[in-house]
Formats: sequence, C-alpha cells, structure tokens
Amino acid sequence: MAYDAGYNAVIPYENVTPEDGKKIVQDAIFSRGPKAVKHTCFFIGGKNAEKAEEVFAVVRDSMFPPFKTSIIVDPSGAYTTAAAMVGKVEKALVSHNLGALKDKTCAILGTGAVGRIAAVLLAKLGCNVMIASLNPKRTDGEEYAESIARLLSSRYGVQVQGVFAPTGDEKLEILKKADVVLCAGTRGVRVIERELLKELKLVKVLVDINAIPPFGVEGMKLKDDMREMIPGIFGIGALTVGDLKHKLEKQILREARSNGKEVYNFNLALQLARKLLQKEISPAKLTLMLSYPPAKQGSN
Repeated sequence: MAYDAGYNAVIPYENVTPEDGKKIVQDAIFSRGPKAVKHTCFFIGGKNAEKAEEVFAVVRDSMFPPFKTSIIVDPSGAYTTAAAMVGKVEKALVSHNLGALKDKTCAILGTGAVGRIAAVLLAKLGCNVMIASLNPKRTDGEEYAESIARLLSSRYGVQVQGVFAPTGDEKLEILKKADVVLCAGTRGVRVIERELLKELKLVKVLVDINAIPPFGVEGMKLKDDMREMIPGIFGIGALTVGDLKHKLEKQILREARSNGKEVYNFNLALQLARKLLQKEISPAKLTLMLSYPPAKQGSN
C-alpha cells in the first residue's frame, strides 16, 4: 500500500519493543538530517493495539525539532476500520434523515481493537456507548467487559458501558436499547441471527465488518449501503465499509509522505474519512470531454 501511495522504499521491522523503537527512529532521523527527514514516515502496525500505542509513545518522544516527521498508527488496520465505520454511519444517518449520530445510543458487539476504538470515537462524539463481549466460553465475562470499560476510561478518557452478552436473549436486550449497532466480532462468526432482528420495532442501523461467511449479521450483504433488510432495519455491509477504509489508508499514506510532521491516529483518521465522504463528486467526474467532427476538405 505504501508503494501504491508513492513511497520509494518500505523497510519492515518485526517484534519491535519500545526500546527498539527509539533506536530505529533516531538512526533514521539523524542519518538523514533535518531537511531530508521529512521524507521518512514511521508506520506502527502489529496485532496488539496496546503494544502499538506503547511503541508510538516512544517513537513520538524520540523526535524533536528540527528532527520531526510523520507517524502513522494503525495496528492491523483497526484504527482506519473503526474510523470508516463511524464516518459511514454518521453520514448515512444524516442522508436518510435519521438524526445526528451524537444523539444516538450505540452498541459495539466485539471487544477487539476495532470495537474498542469505535467505542472511543463514538463516546467522544457524545454517544451513549455499550461495548459487549460475546464469547460464551468466558467464565469471567461480566468482569472482563467491565475491565474493558475501565481500560477505555483510563487510557482515552471516555465513559462506556461494558456488557457481557453471550446468549441470544442478552444480545436482544442490547439491540432493543441501541439505535446503531456495530458488529466487530471474530471473522466468520455469526453475531446476530435474523430472528433477533424480527423482534425489533424501532428504526436501527446495523454495520458489519465481517467479510468471511457466515457474516456477522444474518441477511446482510457485503455491498449493502443502508439497504432496508427488514422494515426499519438498515444495513451497511463489510465491503461498503472496506471501500472507505482502503481509500482512507491510501489518503493517510499520501499525506504522511508529503506532510512531514503530523501524527495519523484514529482521531485524524475520522476527520479524513469525513472529508472523503464529502467528496461524492470527484474532479474527474466533472471533466467535460469535447470532440469535433473532422473538417471537410476545402472548408475554412
């Protein structure tokens, strides 16, 4: 993706610790000098969002003027996925006259990195947020869900409700309370059965990021974009979210390559997702192609 965005070289480092991060950053910035360092970008990925944030803190603190350049934080694409989900729902609600997102009760089904960051973004927007652990094998499910809520409070300063919902009845209680439901569970695992949706009476918007069958929401299609699955239930599918996510990732990479100083985290990712959604008519679509018939011989 970085090559697609115009980078000349991509150098991967595996199993990077915070101590490694400081050495890598300083070796790169000092060897390039103050003027050339802006052409270097540090991308922090990995599977573990907490460890990625630890490395990010060290990378950020290892730079100082004039040795500063762009940093991207997106472990397993979780931050851009969460930003794409929230941005897509925010725009869909307005375009369908369903009110502002900030006024809604939102449920996130899944406590992985995507679910956690989506919860943070929604809480910062002023939503009433529930984040649910779904794993029926957890013996400490309620305690675990509450620990996730405490973690998000201490790390990001947001208040969300942690809920344990391993059964259909418990999921139904969440669905009844929520206006917006984001399914961010394990790939290839059904989270919401169609029978549960039939029990709902009020308008709901459901988003699913699971592109591997069976999808997270029964009856959802990959390219759904506010399709009314059953009366009052609107769906946004995984490929619809994924299309925005991929555009967002490329936009971040392009900007980081030329900006030279910005930190691209989930907060900035949401801002850029909003901008991309606003560009419904691209400059290319506004280009008018004119053609003229060949002049007849002898005419002026």
